[in-house]
Amino acid sequence: MPTVVEVVSLLAAVVATWTGVLVLRRSRTSPLALPLAVMMFGASSWATARALLHVARASVPGTVVLHYLVFPGAAAVTAAAYWYFVVLTGRRLSRRAAVLLLVHPTLLLAVLASNPWHEAFLRVAVDGGTVQVGVGPLYWLHSAYCYVLIGAGIALALAAMVRAVPGHRHVFVVAALAATVPAVGNVLTTLLAARPERPHLTPVFFLVSAAIWSWVERFGGHSATVPVSTRQVLEVLDDAVVVLDPRGRVLDANPAAHALLGDLQGVRLQEDGEALPRPARVAIDALRSGPGTLTTDSGAVLDVRVTPLTDAVGRAAGTVVVMRDVTELERLRAELVDQATRDGLTGLHNRRALEERLAAAADDAAASGRPLSVALLDVDHFKAVNDAHGHGVGDQVLAEVGRVLAESTGPGETSARLGGEEFVLLLPGLDPGAAARRAQDLRTRCAQIAVPARTGTVCVTVSAGVAALHPGGSPDDLLRTADEAMYAAKAAGRDRVACAGDPVRG
Repeated sequence: MPTVVEVVSLLAAVVATWTGVLVLRRSRTSPLALPLAVMMFGASSWATARALLHVARASVPGTVVLHYLVFPGAAAVTAAAYWYFVVLTGRRLSRRAAVLLLVHPTLLLAVLASNPWHEAFLRVAVDGGTVQVGVGPLYWLHSAYCYVLIGAGIALALAAMVRAVPGHRHVFVVAALAATVPAVGNVLTTLLAARPERPHLTPVFFLVSAAIWSWVERFGGHSATVPVSTRQVLEVLDDAVVVLDPRGRVLDANPAAHALLGDLQGVRLQEDGEALPRPARVAIDALRSGPGTLTTDSGAVLDVRVTPLTDAVGRAAGTVVVMRDVTELERLRAELVDQATRDGLTGLHNRRALEERLAAAADDAAASGRPLSVALLDVDHFKAVNDAHGHGVGDQVLAEVGRVLAESTGPGETSARLGGEEFVLLLPGLDPGAAARRAQDLRTRCAQIAVPARTGTVCVTVSAGVAALHPGGSPDDLLRTADEAMYAAKAAGRDRVACAGDPVRG
């Protein structure tokens, strides 16, 4: 009768084979599938050889051969397990590493084939039809190599688990557990080696391991994808991420940070900025300025976020600086703001923007005592232009008047279209006399406008009213006074400039 251990070993072989076949179907879509399948098939070979030892006890040659056949499966499991852990941690098994992994199984097969002559691996003795098997020094060397390789793989997995995103960390725990269980069984078997009828527990533990992988493949799908590490996340981010220690020395920087700031590894950003590479000064400015936007020498606009790090007891552990290039976003934002404050036809500021700038200019004039004047212009007989030539020609006339105003607007001044055919030129720092001269220049230049039409060339004139802000006056008072002066110019015959309180001048 077969023992319980041998029955369980055969069951472990069946479960391992079934799991290996399931996993192998993913070999084209997952880099984890092939090493896991090899691991399962190696475990199946190992467990099968152990299970059949009872059947072959009556045959001395068969028993010896099965003892030899146990170890190639063990070598396959060991190499495949390490291969699996390497891939699981996001690495790629190089050609050189693959060749090195094959050295052990190759040498093992050669040693087993020649063992009857040197018995340095297994010491086989036949006593009355019973096969007694002992171990030699090469067996211990083989076992030590397997333990070290499995341990190295588990260490890789645990180290990668720390770096993995939280949602994928359980994958490493399951993999390490499934690889550790058979190793524990093998260690227990070795400790029991002094007993004559020692049970070999490794295949039994393989059943547990194979059951874990079977469950994972059926419900967890761990062989489908390689877990994502936080390093991988940082590497694909477009944001520049720089990690500093409490002294300001760069501990880490992702590729985006290197592309933006240059090589920062080991740089101490709290040193004199002039002693650092020029790109690194951007990071220094970011630390000094704190959260907000920062414009570099090249004109790039960076959105900067500075986050202090603390340890479990609240002590400073470092700083994370995240910089995002928002140059294009800021350009689009400025463009949208500009579109919201500009007149679509003439490109001048609209009434809303004028009111904001006029209010600010009035406050500044009241605080500084500097004069503030406005010139309000209106196109003469504009309705007749629209009636005679159409609104298309009328729009061209307004656009030309807007062009003249824009070209005549100096620094600190504002030109705007109030609506219809009315325009305003805001003149901070000018008294009424200087403002009237500017209005006369505008009137002269507008008289030179010539817009082609089907019936000939359309020429227009403008009437202007000039007013200055009086002490205690409001922006609305200023515009109303300029409007009254403009109507005075209209009443005096048009194509004139009227200054509030002064005679109308043609």
